[in-house]
Amino acid sequence: MKENKEWERSDLAIDPDMQIDCDTGQEILCYVETWFDVDRKFGTHTAEDDSTWLNLYARYNPYADTLRMECEISSDTPGENQTFDYEPTSAEAQLVKDLITEKIQEQYNQTPMEFCEDAMGESITMGGQS
Repeated sequence: MKENKEWERSDLAIDPDMQIDCDTGQEILCYVETWFDVDRKFGTHTAEDDSTWLNLYARYNPYADTLRMECEISSDTPGENQTFDYEPTSAEAQLVKDLITEKIQEQYNQTPMEFCEDAMGESITMGGQS
C-alpha cells in the first residue's frame, strides 16, 4: 500500500469464483483478497480480535464502466457483522477493474462483457427459459 494508503497491485487478488448479478446480468460480483493492513486502510480494528476479520467485495459493471465496493466486518460472534461501502480512488477503481478483467481472461479466456453474456445465457438455458 502506498504511503497515501492507495492500493498497489500486490495489495489485492481477485478470487476466481465470480458471479453475475441475476437482475441485470451486467454486474460481476467478486471477492477481493486483501493483502494489506485493512485496519490502517479502513480505520477498523480487526487485528485486535482474532475472531474478527474484514471481507472486501467488488461489483463491476463493464457496460457502464462502474465499480462499487463493500466491506464486511465479520465476526465469530453472532450478530456482530457490519457492512460499509468503500469509495475507491479513481486509480484504485481502475486497478480493481483491471484485476477483474485479467482474472476473467486468465480463468475463462473472455472479456468481462463476454463473461456476463455467457453467464446469463447459461442461467436462462438452465432455468428452462431458452
